[in-house]
Amino acid sequence: MYPQALSRVLAVQPLLDAPGRDQAGPRAAFEHLRIGQTVAARVVGHSRDMTLVSIEGQPVAMRLPRPAEHGETLRLTFAGRLPQPVFMLEAEGAAPADAPELSPTARMLSEIMQRVPERTPPTLTPPAPLLAQPAAGSAELALALRTALVRSGLFYESHLASWVAGQDSLDGLLREPQNRLAAEAAASTTALAETGPKSTHPLHTLLTQQLQVLESPQFVWRGELWPGQPLEWELRRDTDQGDGESAAPGAPAAEPAWESRLKLDLPSLGAIEVHIRLDGRQAFDIRIEPAEADSLARLQAGRDALARQLDAAGCTLHALAVTHHAAA
Repeated sequence: MYPQALSRVLAVQPLLDAPGRDQAGPRAAFEHLRIGQTVAARVVGHSRDMTLVSIEGQPVAMRLPRPAEHGETLRLTFAGRLPQPVFMLEAEGAAPADAPELSPTARMLSEIMQRVPERTPPTLTPPAPLLAQPAAGSAELALALRTALVRSGLFYESHLASWVAGQDSLDGLLREPQNRLAAEAAASTTALAETGPKSTHPLHTLLTQQLQVLESPQFVWRGELWPGQPLEWELRRDTDQGDGESAAPGAPAAEPAWESRLKLDLPSLGAIEVHIRLDGRQAFDIRIEPAEADSLARLQAGRDALARQLDAAGCTLHALAVTHHAAA
């Protein structure tokens, strides 16, 4: 059920496990519908938290935002295939709006964002460790983390544009979730028929995450670097200039800063948090916070050597601090 009242027009998504469905399935049955076309749906029953409706003779199940009586006729607008058919449900008692009408796609995107329970950063959770064994060096680990972010699906549309311009590879695009999940849709459909209704389709979840990143550029990556080595990586864009800076009249806007927070539990150093800020001048502020006193002493003793290694790698270091991490 929807967690809150939504706008006058609501998106509903038919599932593929409605009793009595024909062999073609809802997607094929609705191929002839045009986006924006209005159809009537008759309520024919209920199953758990689902309402069974018949649309042009095709029985499907929908999660409606309100109770519906058996035999009631619903007014729906076809909104597209994502990859299952999606409809807009006109709210009960709705009158023609005086305000300009949004397109079905805009309404659907608005409805998806309103269903996000909290404005928390989207969390990426890979199904397997990034590497099969501990990284041989920092370059290998950096490449694995970069690939995990770049091919996460959050930036798929920009990668499509780059591919059209000859700046991205087809192989890279095919590794992103939008293509992998689409290839697995048939298997998911079979599982739904055998086990009953499941949670939201992964592509719907990914679309929600993309909208969240557009609204507030930040995300959390939580997984294993290699088996037995967990990492939680939070990345966010800081649009504040900071340091009392103000742009001169006519000057270009300052580049935003990026902030990272990494939480690790290392075999020899224990629990550690690392805070990294990369400002608009490409300079780093780094704060390392070990939880154990012995680790604090070891890291403080190696602080200067770490600073030299960062400088040798071409990193401009504004500040590097090692302090004790105070547990909340």
